[in-house]
Amino acid sequence: MVISVAGLNIDINLIYEKEFISLNDYKIIEKPNFFINSSFNEFNEQLNEPFIKTKFYDQFKINNKIIQKQKKDDKYYATIEYLPNGVNIYNDLNNKFIDEYLLSQYAINYLICNNTNSILFHSSTIYYNNLGIAFSAKSGTGKSTQRRLWEKYSSARVINDDKNFITLKDDKLYISPNPWCGKHFKQNNINSTLNVIIFLYQNKINEINILPKAKAFRLLLGQILQPSNDNIDKWNKIVDKLLELPFYHFGCNMEEEAFKLLNERILKDVK
Repeated sequence: MVISVAGLNIDINLIYEKEFISLNDYKIIEKPNFFINSSFNEFNEQLNEPFIKTKFYDQFKINNKIIQKQKKDDKYYATIEYLPNGVNIYNDLNNKFIDEYLLSQYAINYLICNNTNSILFHSSTIYYNNLGIAFSAKSGTGKSTQRRLWEKYSSARVINDDKNFITLKDDKLYISPNPWCGKHFKQNNINSTLNVIIFLYQNKINEINILPKAKAFRLLLGQILQPSNDNIDKWNKIVDKLLELPFYHFGCNMEEEAFKLLNERILKDVK
């Protein structure tokens, strides 16, 4: 299947492709420029010591390419091979759909962030009243809860509930839709400008404050994928453009009043 994400045409071949039904929303008939292949084959090349070690993976360099050994409970369960024109995923025989779904997120992030004028922004985005609105916060704060409130009490439609690519084109920021969308699997292939960013925190009462740019920058750093040395100039330009947007700090509960207060403020301030 060939799909288009953030302007890239990608030939994608997954083991559990039929279960990943949202891929069909991005299917195209054009020729691909890149690929993502996933299989139960073994990765057999010899590796030296990793140059990056994290809780979730170790990374190795071999023959001018990056190899990522994915970890679960301190054991390797998959290998990801990053190439200039695509990504190979080598699965353990016990891997299920959710494993492949998570592994292929690394693949799509690599291709988009290295081959387009885009960065990854951990956020839940909606399209409402011709505006692209992004809710961001640490995991578990309530991004998806606020998204559901807007869907329930307005005509808002979710763009992506977790993994958003923000693309800079013609001096404007756009939310690039993406079938990889977090644990709730909520997305729509909707193109929109990005017009406002709301950083959330949990609160018993609902209150909104404008975020100073310095604090907005610090919060952004925790929710956007950090750049490689090759992408630092692009990353800086996109972040500078992001900081031109209105930022709100929204202490909120899970009631209808949270939607009403924020909706009124956005429609008043954002043109």
